Amino acid sequence: MVSRRLLLGALAGLAAPALAFAEGDDPPKPSLLTKKGRRTRKALKTQASDRAALDKALADLNPKPPAAPAAPAPASAEPRAAISPDEALGRLKQGNAIFARGGASIVLPSMGRLGELAQGQAPFAVIVGCSDSRVAPELIFDCNLGEVFVVRVAGSTVSREGLGSIVYAVEHLGAPLIVVLGHTKCGAVSAAVDVATKHAELHGALFEMVLPIVPAVLEAEEKHPADLKDAAIRQNVRDVAARLRVADGVLAERLGEGRLKIVSACYDLASGQVAFDA
Repeated sequence: MVSRRLLLGALAGLAAPALAFAEGDDPPKPSLLTKKGRRTRKALKTQASDRAALDKALADLNPKPPAAPAAPAPASAEPRAAISPDEALGRLKQGNAIFARGGASIVLPSMGRLGELAQGQAPFAVIVGCSDSRVAPELIFDCNLGEVFVVRVAGSTVSREGLGSIVYAVEHLGAPLIVVLGHTKCGAVSAAVDVATKHAELHGALFEMVLPIVPAVLEAEEKHPADLKDAAIRQNVRDVAARLRVADGVLAERLGEGRLKIVSACYDLASGQVAFDA
């Protein structure tokens, strides 16, 4: 244990040079070859010894807390084994079959799984769907977090921003499948039918929302279907899928190489089943 006298003496010895420096004084620098210099050298040695004693005393008075154990490195997401477009489509069909018979196996992800997903994502499919609250892709395909990349807007249309999202999922996340998903009793398509056949007036953003759907309504009308609204719903997703095939060079290239498939589908609200066009 260091004595109180030693502590005070060491502090005084350290404080004096610091005070002189703070006041702008330059203390004389005697040569170590002179008698006075030899005394100075001895004093410096004593001061160094006192400093070491002071450091030890302060360490004794203020012991450092034990170092916390290093946090484990976050687990990195394991790379998903590449699957073919047909395999991805098969997974969606199987998941929907499970959902439609009421046997969905969705469970909350564990904290470990959340940690993996925080490191990255590798969805096996892109779902372009409608914003309808009854048509949640993760549920109707019995998928969980990180498995499907979803782009949703009322009427299942694709804007320029939506196209960018799709291309990102294919080019950077490696998704091998795009499904354009419509559903029965779609309000956006019903509004487009009213605009095209009854000259209904919609204001502002609502009109802009249904405008991309009108061509599908007119095309379906030419075929004289018994249920124009249902026919327009199915024609709309087929048209969107067809436009995606030529909308971007990345998508077109991967389609040509067989590394990507783009299909349309329709979800039945009453049965919970998805009918694919492929």
